[in-house]
Amino acid sequence: MKLVYKTVFLLLLYVHAAAQNGDANAILKKIRESKEDTNRVLAYIEYGQLLENQNLDSAGKYYLKAEALSQKLNYDLGKFKFRSNYTYILNLQGKFDQGLKLNKQSLDIATRTKHEVNIGKSQANIATSYVYMGNFTEAIKYYQRSVDQFEKLGMKEFLPRLYISIGSAFEHANLFNKSLVYKQKALQLARPMKDSLTLADILTNLGGCYFNLKRYEEGRAAYTEGLVIAQKIKSDIFVVQAYGGLCRVNRGLKKLDIAQEYGEKGLDLARKTGNVFLEMECLRALMFVAEDRNEPALSAKYTREALKIAEANEMTDHLVELYEDYATDLARENNYKGAYDYLMKYSILNDSIQGVDVQKQLQELDTRYLTAQKEKQIVSLEKEKQTRNTLIYSLIAGLVVLTLISILVYRNITIRKRIAEKEVLQLQQEKQLVATNSILKGQEEERTRVARDLHDGLGGLLSGIKLTLNSVKGNVILPEESAMTFTRALTQLDGAISEMRRVAHSMMPETLVRFGLIDALKDFCDGISASGQLKVVMQDFGFENRLDSSIEIVLYRVVQELLNNVLKYADATEAQVQLTRIGSNVSLTVEDNGKGFDVSSLETSKGAGFRNVQARVDYLNGKLDIQSKPEEGTSVLVEIVV
Repeated sequence: MKLVYKTVFLLLLYVHAAAQNGDANAILKKIRESKEDTNRVLAYIEYGQLLENQNLDSAGKYYLKAEALSQKLNYDLGKFKFRSNYTYILNLQGKFDQGLKLNKQSLDIATRTKHEVNIGKSQANIATSYVYMGNFTEAIKYYQRSVDQFEKLGMKEFLPRLYISIGSAFEHANLFNKSLVYKQKALQLARPMKDSLTLADILTNLGGCYFNLKRYEEGRAAYTEGLVIAQKIKSDIFVVQAYGGLCRVNRGLKKLDIAQEYGEKGLDLARKTGNVFLEMECLRALMFVAEDRNEPALSAKYTREALKIAEANEMTDHLVELYEDYATDLARENNYKGAYDYLMKYSILNDSIQGVDVQKQLQELDTRYLTAQKEKQIVSLEKEKQTRNTLIYSLIAGLVVLTLISILVYRNITIRKRIAEKEVLQLQQEKQLVATNSILKGQEEERTRVARDLHDGLGGLLSGIKLTLNSVKGNVILPEESAMTFTRALTQLDGAISEMRRVAHSMMPETLVRFGLIDALKDFCDGISASGQLKVVMQDFGFENRLDSSIEIVLYRVVQELLNNVLKYADATEAQVQLTRIGSNVSLTVEDNGKGFDVSSLETSKGAGFRNVQARVDYLNGKLDIQSKPEEGTSVLVEIVV
């Protein structure tokens, strides 16, 4: 059986601790005395929040009243508050699809009304729904969006709950060390805020993370502190979660009697409050305690009860583990047919979640099981004479089934972890690409601004100085030596103006802005050829119409970088630039007859030039192909779609 504890996501971001501690009579009076207006909607929501820790069904009824009146009044804030609060109840009842649907509706409302805070809350709630449904990739995406939104707004009070949620998402993907980093960060931010409800949430979550890392003493300390806070604020949800956690960590510390006591307390309170999530978690905790006490029948009983809850509420992520647990229980009881059936359920459901093909292993298991059955039938025909052989065959079949179960469990845990790590890495790479694109765009904008300032500002100033000095020269009689000095100064001023124009042109060619990519590249290539260092031939086809200015700038920089590389390193005498456009496909080729190089060396010692080229091609979502061999020249091909 698995020893991993998956933290239950209990609170959505919109739940208000203040409302849960409010005056019930005052709120009811407000409901009775108010008209059918927006004040009554808000009172319904407030009273529903007050009832959440007492009776979920009653809380839900008041939320539904708020929604009905909001629809009648076309009150967007009321519609949003209903969805943000009612999904909390739906998740506790296991109705994840309905909760996700409402959370996406709340994001639509917040976006339409341009409410920045509610956008961040909706993103966090959508992420929580995805975690419940086992889609951790989408969950982490939405949590990160929510963090970015609240950091942008400077609302740090929401960050601890978001970090604990991100940590729990990684925990569900079995990335426990990464989960611990986020949960510890959440606790560090939350302590100065003195929000008891959030602290209880974080501490009980952190305890689960320590348990998964087998740091039981630290887990017990976190759960104990969380329990004290939860009891003080009378939050049954976190009291139950702390009881369940203390059951697990005490079991890890081999204190089974204490573990049993905490587990039974948690189970009793979870059933009283109607929280099916925590009821199931307490049952699983007690199941492992019974197993350690060598009470397989009691362990199987707890497993069956937890399995019944998970199936009734379609808790997919938990069903996978419970099917596997129950298969182990049945195999321990020598009920191999039942063990096989539940292993089939586990494999099919796990495959639907993780996309892992396990059909071959299942067919092998089925063949072995049928073979064992036929052997039993043959042995039974030989009556008492073959009794000993029947026992031997049964033991062999049982060992085979248990061995295959262990292999399947190990393989699936490994593959799930690998897939989750790959998806998280992909998210990080996508975020890095967005940052690179922003840097490139900022560089071009800054180059354009500086080039404009040089040309229009400094260039105009120097030209004015030149005109003034020329007029002075014609009106003042100077000694011959001073006249020569004056003339030399005018010549140096001409040189400064030319150099300033050259720098401005290099940073952002005026030809590129006014006449487009082809004319700008021809000027650039002609300029290199005129220098005598390298003969550059420019060819183009299909550019009757200009490209988007941002694409033209990037392609110009790519050619500029590649030809600079040829000048610096290739020892070439000739180079060719070809630009071709066919429909929406644009290709750029830069070739030279230089000394070439080993392309494989770019993997270990890629210079800044090729890194810049690769970054700009990535910015255009294009492809870069470099072909070169020593003494055979170099050819670089860039292909993009516009």
